[in-house]
Amino acid sequence: MSHVVVVDDDPPILELIAEYLRKEGFRVSVFEEGTGLVDFVRTVRPDALVLDIMMPGINGLALLTELRTFTEIPIVMISAKGDETDRIIGLELGCNDFLSKPFNPRELVVRVKSLLRLVASHSQSAPPGDRGQALQVGNVTLFRDYRRVEVDGNELPLTSREYELFTYFLARQDRPFSREQLIRNVWQYDFLGDERVVDDLVKRLRRKLAEAKAEVSIETVWGFGYKATVKGP
Repeated sequence: MSHVVVVDDDPPILELIAEYLRKEGFRVSVFEEGTGLVDFVRTVRPDALVLDIMMPGINGLALLTELRTFTEIPIVMISAKGDETDRIIGLELGCNDFLSKPFNPRELVVRVKSLLRLVASHSQSAPPGDRGQALQVGNVTLFRDYRRVEVDGNELPLTSREYELFTYFLARQDRPFSREQLIRNVWQYDFLGDERVVDDLVKRLRRKLAEAKAEVSIETVWGFGYKATVKGP
């Protein structure tokens, strides 16, 4: 039984979504605000999350940003505003799907099921000893077939967007890219949000690479953007 968490400060909508999910056989946990959500996800590790944007206190986008520092749980964001900018920013920060209120709860259930099927189809990890098609840079190895990065043989846990950005840098060592170039080539669609989302992603990558003692780093090219470099001996 898959476990879905629903977060919405409107009790009737919260219960409606939960009811439809339960009818489809899901185990459901509900939150009327974001307090305690991050710790709950970190501890319980549910299978999917339905997250409202507009809530008192910490909002859905802030919660999404924090969640994506440690988990790739499928997230469907919902919003009463129906603002295109909110949708783009949500997708940029790492949500997997977006629905504007009012929506048919059956459609939400279908989208949750679709995301869970997608996760299941990509859950295979590299078998022990299977190097696949690998790119070796210093002590960092990229396994393209498995969307996997290792440092000294240990997996480096990256979110989908972190992986895509790091892969782009790794294949183009020492070549500098502007934020605009990275958004165009990595995000691969028209971006209407704040280009500083690139800065946030680079900060997370730098922290993970430093903690893993990787011999690849993301350097700032002042007044322009970023590039990947290999540390010397």
